[in-house]
Amino acid sequence: MAVSCAGPFATAAGRVTDCAESVILCSVTTDCVALTETDLSLVEALQVSPRASWSSVGTAIGISPVTAARRWARLEDAGIAWVTGPPGVAVWNAQCVAYVEITCTPGRRLAVAELIASDRHALSVELTAGGADLFVTVAAADLAALSRYLLGRLDMIPGITGLRTRIATRIYRDGSGWRLGALPRQAASDLRSRSRLEEPNGASVSTPLPPADRAILVRLGLDGRSSYRALAAAAEISEATARRRTARLLRTGMVLLRAEVAGLLAGWPVLVNLSVDVPTGRLEEAARMASQLREVRLCATLAGTPPLVVAAWLRDPEEIHRFELSLAKALPGLTIVDRCVTLRPLKRMGRLLDEAGRAVAAVPMDVWADPLREP
Repeated sequence: MAVSCAGPFATAAGRVTDCAESVILCSVTTDCVALTETDLSLVEALQVSPRASWSSVGTAIGISPVTAARRWARLEDAGIAWVTGPPGVAVWNAQCVAYVEITCTPGRRLAVAELIASDRHALSVELTAGGADLFVTVAAADLAALSRYLLGRLDMIPGITGLRTRIATRIYRDGSGWRLGALPRQAASDLRSRSRLEEPNGASVSTPLPPADRAILVRLGLDGRSSYRALAAAAEISEATARRRTARLLRTGMVLLRAEVAGLLAGWPVLVNLSVDVPTGRLEEAARMASQLREVRLCATLAGTPPLVVAAWLRDPEEIHRFELSLAKALPGLTIVDRCVTLRPLKRMGRLLDEAGRAVAAVPMDVWADPLREP
């Protein structure tokens, strides 16, 4: 897949460069890297604590810090795993995230998907089978900017024949809460303690966003493990100031770091997005219940019909029915209105993916940019 961009651009390994208007493609190793149990534990350690020191990570999985760093570099260079920092709960719950189901002219959906994937405001793009051809996660700085992107950008793309947009009212779970299940529970708990992790407290943040904070957020989106020196350089501030600002952005939930992995290579090849109808009086209960299920990567209530979206990673297509049954048993009255099975993820939280789900490049998740000035 080729991507046109103007501005910062990241390789699969998180190295940020600048690109002009020419087409740029970042390649990764073509041979699949076999994932060992240690590799899976390493990825999960960074799911638990994305910026943990290699000493802490090594202790958690029983290897030396040098080995942990070397193994991670191998996975990252191959595009199999990476750490990213999408906008967090302070943004998600501000009525500026939407899930868009798109239908396309026959023969045009891949071209449409690739065009949308180049946009900063389209965080994730999936080719799907079911009620829609594409399932796109869109974000913007506020509701007005979100509207401008939907009406002034997506509506204008040739080849799109239909759009159904539902705005998120609350995110109960996102991909940062999903785990591979390879790390023992006690090891994960110890790692959290050593890393002194804090839950976002939802404290107030500056509006509009200061340029330095925006620069840090964009850089963390390209590489969630960026050093404070790199963050300081991106924001043109001192390293000490970058450290303080980053801590505040994490504490307030403006950014939510997460370690991602190629689902196909990690043994989770099936992604399904369910549109769920629930009686209004039980909507919050249903969302909380669904968000606790092991397979769930996304659970959000929506301003639209149906009012709940649930996305899950599964090991095989047959599990779709078992997963739906577990939802129905847990909450009688819940109705699954539609399901979209992902044929191919083209983009996940800013990372452009190949057919195996490996990261090959990144588009800055600058959701604060003008939505009508996409590449």
